[in-house]
Amino acid sequence: MSLALNPLFLPPALGAFVFDPALVPEERRPFVPRYGDPGWSVLALTQNPSATDDIIYWRWFPEVFREPFRFASWTLINYPLPDEDVARHGAAMRSKLSAGRILKTVNQWSQFAQWLHERGITRLSHVAAEDLADFALQLDKKRGLARNTAVGYLVGLSRLHYYGRHLPQADRLVEPPWVSEGMDDYLPAATPGGENITEPISPVVMGPLLVWALRFVEEYADDILTAYEEHRRLVAAADALDVPLTPGCGDGLVSFLEQLEAEGRPVPVTSWNPNKPLAAAGIFLAATTGTPPKKVHSTMRRPRWKAYTRDHHGPCLLEAPVTAKLGGEPWHEPFEFYSITTLVKHLVTACFIVLGYLTGMRTGEVLGLENGCCPDLAGDEEAAKRHLIYGRVFKVARDENGNHDSAGIVREAPWVAVPQVVTTVRVLERLGSDGLLFAAEAHDPRLPERRSGRSLAIATMSNRIESFIEWVNTHAESRGRQAEAIPADPHGRVGTGRFRRTLAWHIARRPGGLVALAVQYGHMRTLISQGYGSRSRGGIHDLLDFETARNVAEHLSEVHEAIQDGEGISGPAARRLIHSAAQEHHRFGGIIASVRQARSLLADPTLNVFENKEAFLFCNYDRAKALCHPGRGGKNEAPSLDRCKANCANIARTDTHARKLREAADSLNRQATSGLVPAPLADRLRERAQNLAELADQHDNDRVMPGTGAEL
Repeated sequence: MSLALNPLFLPPALGAFVFDPALVPEERRPFVPRYGDPGWSVLALTQNPSATDDIIYWRWFPEVFREPFRFASWTLINYPLPDEDVARHGAAMRSKLSAGRILKTVNQWSQFAQWLHERGITRLSHVAAEDLADFALQLDKKRGLARNTAVGYLVGLSRLHYYGRHLPQADRLVEPPWVSEGMDDYLPAATPGGENITEPISPVVMGPLLVWALRFVEEYADDILTAYEEHRRLVAAADALDVPLTPGCGDGLVSFLEQLEAEGRPVPVTSWNPNKPLAAAGIFLAATTGTPPKKVHSTMRRPRWKAYTRDHHGPCLLEAPVTAKLGGEPWHEPFEFYSITTLVKHLVTACFIVLGYLTGMRTGEVLGLENGCCPDLAGDEEAAKRHLIYGRVFKVARDENGNHDSAGIVREAPWVAVPQVVTTVRVLERLGSDGLLFAAEAHDPRLPERRSGRSLAIATMSNRIESFIEWVNTHAESRGRQAEAIPADPHGRVGTGRFRRTLAWHIARRPGGLVALAVQYGHMRTLISQGYGSRSRGGIHDLLDFETARNVAEHLSEVHEAIQDGEGISGPAARRLIHSAAQEHHRFGGIIASVRQARSLLADPTLNVFENKEAFLFCNYDRAKALCHPGRGGKNEAPSLDRCKANCANIARTDTHARKLREAADSLNRQATSGLVPAPLADRLRERAQNLAELADQHDNDRVMPGTGAEL
């Protein structure tokens, strides 16, 4: 989106477009701002469907800097940087910026302008290199910004300097010192960033959240969609009746009301809350009785029907049946005309939760999915289970010049879809949007002219997740199922960006029983690995590596500390476990802070140690010795912890495991002697308890103590 160079260095006319509307997709041309507008929308600069309508406001800038930075921003939008400027910069730089980065850069310029104004500097040409160094210093010392954020500020100021050659002399910024000296001396210390510092959703939250989302998708969807179809039919019928009134057009409504009055039945109203004024259900009554909506409203204002409605009113019940069950009872009361749209919102939210959690996609990638993205496959039954999802990626999309491609690019390796994801896609397709699965026009009909071609916004979906959780908890309480409520997450709102990290966390750790579909995680690791196998390792694999390595490092660090405190180790792999714990402590100290460290740990076969809490053991994984993989000559990179064998040479146990074995054995014996279980089950419980106690005794007999030379 480049305009011809302005040789006179003069700003455009106030009424001129900021950039050429002809270069913008037609549905976004109304968003192209004029140069003199108090705010510039950047929505027309991007084709990402989940992009928000962000606006650059000139009130952000002190008045003395407002026009210079307006012109600089116009230049930023329209002119790519020359290759020599891009090449000489110390940090990664693009010749043109994405819409989001333009907004962020101008916002950072506004904060720089405020800082200059506070120091009494009123022109960019008056700024000295020392001033820029001071500004960089205060980003760390006073504002405490992370290194990556501070880099953005410095790169933005470098870009402002480069564009100075197109600006009037008074508005040109001196070359920042970091351009020639490098950025390191002007930045805070490096810290881990990106998705690796995003807190995963707590298992006690993710478990019930996913259970309820899957209930909506797999069990309740048919009921909701059937009721919603009836709702849409009634709305369409009422719209068709919005015609000029004719004599007798209200007779059907009067007959309907007289029948209600004769039988003492309630009049359908939009709200029967005693704290709100009553209002007859105009659309519902119009469609039901074939009466124009205008006539419905005038009829319901008559004293007779107004008084009857006041004393006899109730909900507008749809005829759609409630077929799904919850605990043997209908999961919901009969559907109501004015509340079914709320259930549809919750259904769409449940679909997002399932897709966001069980695919590994980023939020924007989920919201960018289109109808037909998951085609049915022909072939045998096994092949049909291996559905693929074709969609676009946006974060790493680049055009031929290496600049960000806001439209995204079709992902070369499609995502692999487990059956629950396929069901979710089919539900969204049934909702009737022709384009995007999460089309704003279909799922958020406010201001449709501003939502054409766009998906639901990320912030909107984040708010809907919170509303979904609130609805679930209210519903669970009303059904006496408080144990199934979704608790608050200790790290705050669930949001939309934490599902991807949480998936990696659970695949790497698989806390059995706490999260629905835990048994699927091993399969999902295999499927995801196959989907990424022929590509460079990146994306979700980075998160999988990171979480797996963190898990290993934490466990080995705990083992090392336990050994130092005098705990013993038993099992065929006892010496290997002691050695691994010492090696990990020496190299990593129990802390993995980057993907590079994660890969380094996982590349060391002596550190491939995984705890199986269900079997009370550590697996010191050696593929050649593993009994969980019968074909041990294959390419299995991780153990199948759900198939641990008691005689495997990779097993090691700690005193802590032995203590937990005895606690589990005592618990089983108490159940067996309680008199509350049938005799055959009690016998099996006692047999299981005896086996666990024998494993604990075996540990006590075979344990290796620190200082015996076993760690060598």
